[in-house]
Amino acid sequence: KTKPVDSMLEMAATKGIMNADHDSPFSFDYENIRDYQKQANLNASLEDDAIPLQEIDEKTGSSTGPANVCELYEAKLAATLRKNSSLEGQLSAALASREAMEKYLSTVIKSRQEMEKKLADSMKEIDLLKEKLASAELAQEEANSLSNIVHSDNVRLEHDVAFLKAVLDDTQK
Repeated sequence: KTKPVDSMLEMAATKGIMNADHDSPFSFDYENIRDYQKQANLNASLEDDAIPLQEIDEKTGSSTGPANVCELYEAKLAATLRKNSSLEGQLSAALASREAMEKYLSTVIKSRQEMEKKLADSMKEIDLLKEKLASAELAQEEANSLSNIVHSDNVRLEHDVAFLKAVLDDTQK
């Protein structure tokens, strides 16, 4: 994108705003340069970092703003340096913020890895507890089965004892 000062100088060079009636290379045709400055001012108002150019008075040839190209470039350079300084400040703030975010992200990732490890350990412990529970349930079933066998044996023995007692009573009579 061409800046207003650059475009004004290019137009001046290509259209020849120098007055041909004068031998001095610094004599300007103020009618032509005023048109170029108006265009440059219009372009400058559209850009936030551009230096506005002042109109040159036709009668006196003086200007309320920068009077020559050197001053225009100095003003443009000063504005560019201010903007550069501001951008450097923004960049260093962004870099510091990025570094802080990277440290935070590193901490979060480390914390996540620790939590995943704890979760894996907990899952292993849950699996072991499930196996122990299954073993305990199996042992309980076996104990119940043995208890039922003992109970049925006791009932059978009680019947046998009762029968033998009845036989003994019968023989003693």
